[in-house]
Parts: sequence; C-alpha cells; structure tokens
Amino acid sequence: MKLDALARDHFEHPRNAAGLFEPAPTVGTGVGGKVQSGTYVVFQIRVAAEGRIDAARWECMGAPAAIAAASWLSEQLEGCSPKRAREWTALSVGDALSLEPEALSALLPVEDALKAALDALDVE
Repeated sequence: MKLDALARDHFEHPRNAAGLFEPAPTVGTGVGGKVQSGTYVVFQIRVAAEGRIDAARWECMGAPAAIAAASWLSEQLEGCSPKRAREWTALSVGDALSLEPEALSALLPVEDALKAALDALDVE
C-alpha cells in the first residue's frame, strides 16, 4: 500500500509513541484490535484541569497506515475537548491522511482504541 507524504512522515517518524501514562483519574486508556488479527492498538488520552485533552500516547502493532493514523491522531487530539475527539472516525482520519480505501480496515482498531479511551474518562 502506497502512503502519501503526510502518512509516510507519520509512519517513518511517529509522534507521541514514547511511553504510556501511569494510570490516573485524568487518563483514559483504550484498546482496539487483536494481535492475531494483524492490528493491535493501545491509545491513551490525558485531560487537563480545564477539561481539554492535553496529551495523547499510543502503541500500535500493525500496518503502516495504522501507525501513521495513531501518530497523526495523537497530534490532532491535543487541545480538543473529549466531545470533539469523539468526532474522529477511521474514515475521517483516512481522508485526512489521503489513505486508500483498502486502509480503512487497518484504521478501525485505532478508532476503537480512541473511543474506548474516551469512554474510560470520567469527563465529557
């Protein structure tokens, strides 16, 4: 699968993949996919006192498109409200990264992990 410049940059130089946060009330952790299925993602978001996401971290084993998506999405989430973060979908991330339609199945676990991380938070 061919990656356009933005997706390739995030795949080759992933952002915010350095270490997960310690468990805390302000940290939501979510998991998507399965190793056996080819894509496994852990996504974490941390919410600041004012209720906005101030940082995101992730780990991903899978296709280059999934790694690029997790990296790109982690940057987009900073400064967002949890409500706004829920609007991101596999399709919208794929469109933003100009990924081919075949990449959608690799992005679904990223979306699932993000939604699970948001669900794990006590804020909205």
